[in-house]
Amino acid sequence: METKERTFPITGKEGAEIDLNVAVDWTRNHRHRHPGGILSQFFGIEILQRLLNQPDCLGIRIYYANSKPLNGWQRFFVSVGNFFIKVVADAEGEKHFILSGVTQEGKDQLPGPGKGNNAAGNVAVHALVAAAPAGMAQQSILVEQAHPCPGSSGCPDNVLTGSL
Repeated sequence: METKERTFPITGKEGAEIDLNVAVDWTRNHRHRHPGGILSQFFGIEILQRLLNQPDCLGIRIYYANSKPLNGWQRFFVSVGNFFIKVVADAEGEKHFILSGVTQEGKDQLPGPGKGNNAAGNVAVHALVAAAPAGMAQQSILVEQAHPCPGSSGCPDNVLTGSL
C-alpha cells in the first residue's frame, strides 16, 4: 500500500522543437535502415483535437506498431537480423518521430527559408522547402519526441507497451 502521495511526471510541457537539419539527418538515417518503408503518417486536426480535448489529456504519445504478426521463425530471423545490425554492424540508433504541421495541399510546414537544402540526396526535403508558401516557413516548427518509452519517467505499463 502506498503511503506517499504519488507525483505524476507528465506536465504537458514535454517535447521540443528540432532543427530542420537534424530532422533531415535523422529521417535519412531511418530511410537507410528501412528502404521502401513508410516514411511518415498524417493525422488530421479534427482527430488530434478530439484526442487532446479529452478530460485531463496533456499530450499525445505515439506508438510504433505493425498490423502483421510474425510467426516463430520470422521472429527468430528478425532477432538474428537485429543482432547483426546492433552488434556486428553497429548500425543501430535511437528511433525518433519528427512531427511537422501539414497544409491543406499536403505540404509539410518546415522552418526557415531554404533550410535543409544542403542535405545531400534528400530530394523530398528540397521539394518541400521549395514548395512551401511564402511566409509560412518563418512561423513553422518541427517537433521531436522528448521522452521515449521505455527509458523515461511516465512510461505506462499497459497492453500497448506489452506490459500487461
